[in-house]
Parts: sequence; C-alpha cells; structure tokens
Amino acid sequence: MSFQSMYNEYINKTLKSECDWKKNQKNPGRCKAAQQYAKEMRKFVDKTVKSSITTTKQTKEKLLKQRLDDPESNKKVYPLINHDFDYKTALLKKYNPYSMGITNEPTIDNLVKGPMKLKKFYKILVKDKYPANSTVAGTSDILDDDKRSVEIKKIYKKKLNKLPYPSFRKDFPKCKYPTTGKHSSSYFLKTGTCKTKITDEKKCKKKGYQWIKNKLTFPPVVKQLLTPKKQKKAVKPILGTCYKPKYSYIDNSAKGYFGNHGLGPSLINDAMNISPDKLFNILAGYSTGGSGALPCIEDFRNKNDSCKFIDSKSKLTILFIIMFLFMIIWMKK
Repeated sequence: MSFQSMYNEYINKTLKSECDWKKNQKNPGRCKAAQQYAKEMRKFVDKTVKSSITTTKQTKEKLLKQRLDDPESNKKVYPLINHDFDYKTALLKKYNPYSMGITNEPTIDNLVKGPMKLKKFYKILVKDKYPANSTVAGTSDILDDDKRSVEIKKIYKKKLNKLPYPSFRKDFPKCKYPTTGKHSSSYFLKTGTCKTKITDEKKCKKKGYQWIKNKLTFPPVVKQLLTPKKQKKAVKPILGTCYKPKYSYIDNSAKGYFGNHGLGPSLINDAMNISPDKLFNILAGYSTGGSGALPCIEDFRNKNDSCKFIDSKSKLTILFIIMFLFMIIWMKK
C-alpha cells in the first residue's frame, strides 16, 4: 500500500468513524484527536514522498544512466538491486507509526493496547532480523508513491539483472549463496579472474567468459624454426587465454549478537567483524561471517558439490518412519 492510499483510507474510514457523534458523546475529543492525527500523517506523507522523489532525481537517475551506458561495468556486481538496497526507506516504509497503527485515540482501550503496538519497534530493534523472509529487493525498499523510482527498479530487473555468465548459479547455487528474503541485501562482487583450460575463443565467449588474445610477436628466425617440416607435425600456436570471472560473496544478512538479531545487536556484530584480526582474514581471502572470496570452479567439477539438503519437515518425517519401524520390531518380539 502506498503512503497516499494509507492516508486516504484513514480519512475515508477511520476519521469518519472517529467523528461519529455517538463516540464523541461517550469519549469527548475523539474527533479532534483524529483530525490532529490526520494533519500529522499528511505532513509525514508529503515530507517522505518529496524526499524520495528528490533522491531519485538527483541520484538514482544519474546512476541508472551510467549503468545503461556502460553495460560491462554492471558485471562487477550481481544483483545490482541487492547492492543498492535502501535500508532507510525500507524500515521507514514498514515501521512508521502510521503503518503500524499507533494512534492518539483518547480511549482506555487504546491506552491499554498502545504499548503492545510499540512492541513491534522493540522487536525490530532487538529481536527480529532485517531483511526478513518477506523482504524483496527493489520492492520493499522503495516507496510506491515515487513512480519514477518504481520504474527504475523495473528497468534494473528487466535489463540489468542478468547472471555474470550462464552457468553462474550452477557454480554458486542459491541454497549456499542466497540473494532473496533475509539475504535481499547480499550480493556478489567481482574480485578478479580465474584462468581456464579452454583454448577455443568461440567456446570461451559462448560460456560468457573473457578471451584475451596473445600479443606476442616472433622474429623471422623463430618463425623459421617453428615452420613445420614434412616429417614433423605442425605446432599449433596458442592464440589466447580464456578467463572466467572470480567473485566474492558479500553476506549482509542480520547476524545478531547473543541470540538477538535486531538492528542494535546486528550493528554490534558488524562492528566486531571489522576488528583488525577479522579484517586481516578478509584481505587474505578467507571467509568471515559468511562473506569472502569464492573459489575458482572448473566446468568438470564433481556433481556432488551441488547443494543438496533435507529440510526440517523431511527430517521429521524420516524420524517418525524410523520410530514406527522400531515399534513394529519391538511388538513382534
């Protein structure tokens, strides 16, 4: 729901209901409080939407143009919408008082239930992970009222969301390196190249890799020596080298601290992850907190390396089957 729709719904439904004379006869001031609430909501909606539109014009438009003009540079990051995930907008969109239904209604019922609604703030600050399972990059972190921002994200999804190379997800499966839900702000970053055994230029380019031609020039004497004779086989010169992109996985999911995964504990965890000893490990190419350089993978790698796992429901089903078999065996005895 857009902020404008949220405001319209409050005006058309809640405000009308709150200004009913019967309610105000029982609880004087309800209509006045609702009118003040609507006024504050209007200010919030206008300020937030205006700020988003300004950011889109000044920053997002220029960034989109740069990326469309230089498609090759986009292969350095995948997915771009995850890399650009806007935490500020995403949290403001979901956890503002108006979206959460926190009101100034002057009733005993609201006085009792109000603090319970504030519990949502506590949970996101201390307990709950963000991004969450329901988070969608390019949707959860933009305002629906900012139409141009919505259009830009659609362009990213349609034109700038291609895999770095066709077999990328076979090399790095989603179950091991996720980029959705809790990992909506996690992404892959190109950090180098891996030399492959491919010697054919067409095959190299078909796989989405980079072919670098050899620029070596040989003097006439060397060419004479390499000229094949009748009794010897011709020596086929190496025309170039095929390089496969090398990536690092940046895990931006909430890690938390002491079992709490809210914004506060996650911030503490992030601060600990940039301590000198961990920074040294990251710079040396080791994994830290889920992030790190990914290995060079050949096309002929073992098929058993693919991600296969049994979910919790399947494990529970297997456990019941084993228990059932044991019961049958025990009863036969």
